[in-house]
Amino acid sequence: MRFFIYFLFILSLSSFLQAHQTGLSYLMISENDDAKIDLVYKKPIEDSQADEIKIIFPPKCNQVTSINQTILNGFIIEKYSLWCTKDGLINSRIWIDGLLRNDKGVLIRYEKNDIIESSLLRASTPYMLIDTKQSNLNIFMDYVKLGVVHILMGFDHLLFVLCLILLVTNMKTLLYSVTAFTLAHSITLAFGILDILSVPVAYVEAMIALSIVFMARELIIKNKNSFTSKYLGVLTFIFGLLHGFGFSNVLSSIGLPQDEIPLALFSFNLGIEFGQLTFIFFASIIIYILKKYLKSSYYKIEKISIYAVGGLSSFWLVQRVVAF
Repeated sequence: MRFFIYFLFILSLSSFLQAHQTGLSYLMISENDDAKIDLVYKKPIEDSQADEIKIIFPPKCNQVTSINQTILNGFIIEKYSLWCTKDGLINSRIWIDGLLRNDKGVLIRYEKNDIIESSLLRASTPYMLIDTKQSNLNIFMDYVKLGVVHILMGFDHLLFVLCLILLVTNMKTLLYSVTAFTLAHSITLAFGILDILSVPVAYVEAMIALSIVFMARELIIKNKNSFTSKYLGVLTFIFGLLHGFGFSNVLSSIGLPQDEIPLALFSFNLGIEFGQLTFIFFASIIIYILKKYLKSSYYKIEKISIYAVGGLSSFWLVQRVVAF
């Protein structure tokens, strides 16, 4: 029992003990017709103790304003401007120095008139070439990739899906519930991006953590006569609406090419679904193998895992509520 308490304590504090990024950073670059370049760099507050990374611009670029630093919605935000000669940043490379293999990376968005480019830079691909306007195929592939990367690095979303897998009793219920979850978050993702309906980021993130706490509680109780057991599809639809707002907040930070919003929105959502189905597939296989070969020991492992998920999501909930 003492070991289990220590395990939960270490798990909850893991984000503070790591030297690498635990969240995604954002760099937004806006260049006007006079080649003035304004930059906004956003880094999660929880990564303030992580190893610093360095943004390297071409040698022709010079910083022309001092850095203005603020804290807003859980991010440390730095704003400043560059002058990169009259040619600006077109046909130039931007490098990120200091990224580690486990870092989530820096998402860069560049915009100048009808030229809009986005790229996720990580240790394996730490640079971005700013070229010309992207083709529809490039936009499709880039946003599918961003959707896959986001869902596979969104541990809160994955923990919710894992709880859902553990709650269902058969494949039919799983498919029904996953479909409800997908439909719901697709709706609010579109609503958020199209400014039809929006919810502040801090509240959304806190409610997502609460949804995982609720699911962990249901797994511990396992009452066959509860509302959750009888109407799991309805419940996952409701929670899916919350998670969709979370996806829309991320996509808003990434940015969308204004002349190809439907394509980028569809591609990002498709990437999320592909990543989600991939996770469900492998998680289901692992659970099946553990049940088959560990037998009675599996349920002890499952119970410990559920308490770990509940402890971690409770920590996230408190952390996010404090950030209001």
